[in-house]
Amino acid sequence: MTAFNGYPFSVMLALLIHGLILGSLLILQRADSEVLDVVRPPAVKALLVEENPQARNEQMQQQRSEQQRQERRQQEQARQEQARQEQARQEQARLEQARQEQAAREAAAQQEQQRQAVIRQQREQQEAEQQRQQELAREQEQARQQEVARQQEAQRQEQQRQADAAAQAAAEATAREQAETESEIVMAYTAVIHDLVQRNWSRPPSARNNMTAVLRIRLVPTGDVVDVEIVRSSGDAAFDRAAETAVRAVGRFSELQGMPPRMFERNFRSLLLTFRPEDLLN
Repeated sequence: MTAFNGYPFSVMLALLIHGLILGSLLILQRADSEVLDVVRPPAVKALLVEENPQARNEQMQQQRSEQQRQERRQQEQARQEQARQEQARQEQARLEQARQEQAAREAAAQQEQQRQAVIRQQREQQEAEQQRQQELAREQEQARQQEVARQQEAQRQEQQRQADAAAQAAAEATAREQAETESEIVMAYTAVIHDLVQRNWSRPPSARNNMTAVLRIRLVPTGDVVDVEIVRSSGDAAFDRAAETAVRAVGRFSELQGMPPRMFERNFRSLLLTFRPEDLLN
């Protein structure tokens, strides 16, 4: 930096170079004075500047000051570059640390999520197991209650069956007794009817053995005959007419007036009488 920026030194160097060139030219000119045509080199003009020591000192001081300033600038630039690099390194380190911390937080969060998921899954499994156990207990209790209810129902039905059987047996016994009594009463009233009709029966001359006529007699509770119908003819009109005349001749069976209504409805509301030539009434 001193060789190219110091002005007095360069001037001296230029003077030295020009002096050498001039001396060489003079020597060559004397040696070749007999040669008519001499190739002259281009003339070099040099400017001689008188050097001032004080100015040179000031120049040197300025050069040193400038050099120092440049060195300080370079040092400042180097320091700033170093500071910038240090700041960039620190920023990079901070970013790397922040990235690592973020990654650590994310990893921790993911681990926490996984842990929570495991806990939630375990809790759901426990709840599902508890619910299954409760459902199983409910089903078992329901099955037990159903079994108890079934047994109770079976016992009740058995008791009802036994009671119904006993009631039915009693009713059958009573019915048998009543039937026997009613049958006896019906047979007695039927005998009375047969006797009254028999009294009014007159066998026609055309009657023959094995002839049969069946009549339906409709009565009312007073014993009055309201209708007589031949449901089966004997094949002989005179025989059939004689049978119908015998019933109508009675007109009223007054003995039926005191009969219980249900007995009358079952047995005497509509009554069938059979007539045969043998004078037998059934």
